[in-house]
Amino acid sequence: MNRQGFRFRLSLALFGSFLLIGAFAIMLFVYSSRAYQQEITQLMHKELATHVVEEYRFYQGDKPDIESTKETFHNLMYLGANFEFYLLDTSGKILAYSTDPAKIKREKVSLAPIQTYLNTSILDQPIHGQDPRSLTGEKIFSVATIKQNDQVQGYLYVILGSEIYDEIADMVLSSQILQWGLGLLTAGFAFALLSALWITGLITKPLHLLTSQVKTVQQTGLSKQSVQNIQVIERLEQWQEGTQDEVNILGSAFRELLEQLNEQYQNVVTVDELRKELLSHVSHDLRTPLASLLGYLETWELNEGKVSAIESRQYIHIAKKNAHKISLLIEQLFELAYLDSGNVQVNKEHFSIAELIQDVLQKFQIEAQQKQIHLDISPKDSSICVCGDIEKLERVFTNLIENAIRHTPEGGSITVKLINSSGLVSVEVTDTGIGIPEADIPHVFDPHYKAQNSVRENTAHGGLGLAITKKILDLHQSEIAVKSAIGQGTTFEFSLAAKA
Repeated sequence: MNRQGFRFRLSLALFGSFLLIGAFAIMLFVYSSRAYQQEITQLMHKELATHVVEEYRFYQGDKPDIESTKETFHNLMYLGANFEFYLLDTSGKILAYSTDPAKIKREKVSLAPIQTYLNTSILDQPIHGQDPRSLTGEKIFSVATIKQNDQVQGYLYVILGSEIYDEIADMVLSSQILQWGLGLLTAGFAFALLSALWITGLITKPLHLLTSQVKTVQQTGLSKQSVQNIQVIERLEQWQEGTQDEVNILGSAFRELLEQLNEQYQNVVTVDELRKELLSHVSHDLRTPLASLLGYLETWELNEGKVSAIESRQYIHIAKKNAHKISLLIEQLFELAYLDSGNVQVNKEHFSIAELIQDVLQKFQIEAQQKQIHLDISPKDSSICVCGDIEKLERVFTNLIENAIRHTPEGGSITVKLINSSGLVSVEVTDTGIGIPEADIPHVFDPHYKAQNSVRENTAHGGLGLAITKKILDLHQSEIAVKSAIGQGTTFEFSLAAKA
């Protein structure tokens, strides 16, 4: 069984099924025909035994007249070779009969079917009684009670279907007409089988095609951007869309799946390359504060006891500051990796966005006062509500406000503006800072990118805040945009779904 194994097994199963169905149909036909014939025969001769009892006498007083009965049976044989007559006593014992004595196998027949027959007014199915010529066989019959002075003396038991009838029936079974009928029935089943096999071929042909395409993809692999892989995708275009045929639906689904897998693989490759590039840049960012940390610690260790307490505290302060910067950068790296994993749960709820922003501004109030930067939100309307993950959006506003404070000189201002319209709440975070060069604006959300005028030196800033902000807003199906001018400030804009 090669690639046509499924078709072969299906054809074999159909062939076996047709054989079983054909044999069952022939057996059912023969059985039902015989049962139908027996039912009609028994109905036609239901009163046969009664008429015979009314016309002939089988008892002399209380005793059966055996000789007279045998002569009567001999005369009754002229009615036809289809009947056999038996005289029974009240217990079912056979007293006299019309057939060859050598062929009688029973001395007594059961009265149960006889009583059933006598107590049934309408025969809706054949009733079979024991055949005296067989120890196990049964025959349809007609029976009548023989009475005298309302006393049952015995029964006239008439078998409908004598031995001669059985022999003639067996001869008919081997007749040419019946053979022709069986031949036509066999030819009909053969034609039906061939038609089924042809239909099976039509059904399994697309399956063979789909199997070969799956094997081709298995051999080429998704990691190989080869001409063969592209040709496979082009060949899959032959599957028709919009059809109700299950095989075509499966083929179309496989084509779409393959295209998605190729696209996802390319995304994985791209993300992997970006991560490698990110690690390269971050390792550089880590190297500087780490070297500074080690340098100041070593200097402090070498000069311990030789420098003043103020200089010693300064060494420790700078080392601690660099350690904090390393810790923050590592924390941001883990957060960015988590957001890139695709397993982030977004727990959306309705909340007042103005209250959330006010809380974030409050966290930076002391730092802003030290730089004489004015923080504000407009409008201060707690009824403006949005739908989102409150913890993640707090992280967004924290990153944006922190970034704005870092790039805004003393005496500047930072304003968060809310605009509620058309089922969305637009958010604008505007500062009066140093601005972003136009060439740097498309890259400000890249994790590894550092603008030409970026303020990171001598700060505990990790440099990944904007990249994290964009990832979180992507999870909220929101895009963030940047508008900036050198020396005039920067505005970050995005929108969130308003509470219905």
